Amino acid sequence: MKVCVIEDDPLMLSHLDDMLKRMDYQVMTAETVDEGLRIVRDWSPDAVVVDILMPERDGLNFIMETRHLRETMHVIAITGGGRLGPGPILKMASGLGAHATLTKPITEEALKAALSGV
Repeated sequence: MKVCVIEDDPLMLSHLDDMLKRMDYQVMTAETVDEGLRIVRDWSPDAVVVDILMPERDGLNFIMETRHLRETMHVIAITGGGRLGPGPILKMASGLGAHATLTKPITEEALKAALSGV
């Protein structure tokens, strides 16, 4: 299975990349929503793990722009929550079409469970 990870924090991006590769997924990573959208168009991943709070365009923008792919692409929204905490932000992501939501820090077990429906 192919998974794209969109995350602006290089340490978290590397952590997620490592976890997914240990689970035997093919992984492509992006540090911006625009880069992630290019990967989705060109590579057609089965799932995308997208950070919600990022500079410039955020993960909510990504979810809105890829809604038409919802049937074929599983979206997992992640966040540490910032000042508001993760609850309201992840609720918005679910309302926009995310299939699963996870709060940072993310464990391998939680990520595996979120991807199990793909």
